[in-house]
Amino acid sequence: MKKQFFFLLYAITVLSSCSKENANTRSATTLFHEEYYTANILPSLHNFKTEIEKQIAFTKTFQSNTTQENFTLMQGQWIPCAIAFSKTRVYNVIDIKSLYFDIKIYNFPINPDLIENNIFDKTTFDTAYISNNSTVSKGLGGMEYLLYHESGSKNSFTLLQEDTYRVDYLLAITKENLRQINLLINFWEQSYETTFEGYTGLSCLENARCLAFNQLINIIDIIRVTKIGKPAGLEKSPNINLASLEAFRSRSSLKLIKSSLEEVQNAYALSSVNFANIVDEVSDSSEINSAIEKSFSTVFNNINAIDSDLYTAISNSHQSVETLHTSILTLLQYFSVDVASALSLTVTVTDNDGD
Repeated sequence: MKKQFFFLLYAITVLSSCSKENANTRSATTLFHEEYYTANILPSLHNFKTEIEKQIAFTKTFQSNTTQENFTLMQGQWIPCAIAFSKTRVYNVIDIKSLYFDIKIYNFPINPDLIENNIFDKTTFDTAYISNNSTVSKGLGGMEYLLYHESGSKNSFTLLQEDTYRVDYLLAITKENLRQINLLINFWEQSYETTFEGYTGLSCLENARCLAFNQLINIIDIIRVTKIGKPAGLEKSPNINLASLEAFRSRSSLKLIKSSLEEVQNAYALSSVNFANIVDEVSDSSEINSAIEKSFSTVFNNINAIDSDLYTAISNSHQSVETLHTSILTLLQYFSVDVASALSLTVTVTDNDGD
């Protein structure tokens, strides 16, 4: 009798423990809604903010002492800033997009004439002045122009050395980027994080998973069409347009493309809160995720196969550019067809005129 009693007590304890464990176990979908922002979005925003703060510090140092060494530090910091920002674009969901933070921070191609005319004003380049100017005269694009521009025999270092207003303008538009990322972080933190987490409706416009996943598709397609295809003459027109290439002055276009795709892969499969876990959960199969993993590997191998920068590769009509373009299309098809079907998500129309 005692043995039966203790066995019954043990069984009840085990069942109770299992019940509590199941109650505390969240599905991948629930985890996504609760923690996608904290695990993925917020770190990317703060990383960009950190890099911009470094850029401001380097620019102030150069402003005080216009040496070649200080210029090199200032110029070199632009690429980490742009790389960090390319990752934030992966999370530019539609409600954020409607506030235009993305193009305020990095719109391309920029307008050199507007920048030069602004500098020629020789005024106080404060927030009021900069915020009222066109996005194609400031942002990361404007910074790249000032840091990597050449005019005849004068390079950007000489131009900045000779004109303090040029340095003032550079510092002002860099500070404006910091102001914009702070506004974006505040927007998320003060209200939108809760709104986004609560988007669980059937409509894609009111479903966080659908909005976030469509932005992954959007980024892949914009890279394929706008950042590779059109500049390389691989989209509708065979004409090459190198001036439409993102970050062509610094020859860092390919680095920014790779960075964005790395963040897409992170959000989809590598982060602690990702889409791959949801796909595995609903499909009870690893087939789709295995195919996507191989597709990402192919894309990154094709990026690494371009042994020069993208500007030079396109200029030389290198086959590797077309190969990369094709492999990104394959990746896009997996996302827009296979994964979207597995998750029962609506794929919205991609805007290839920008992010």
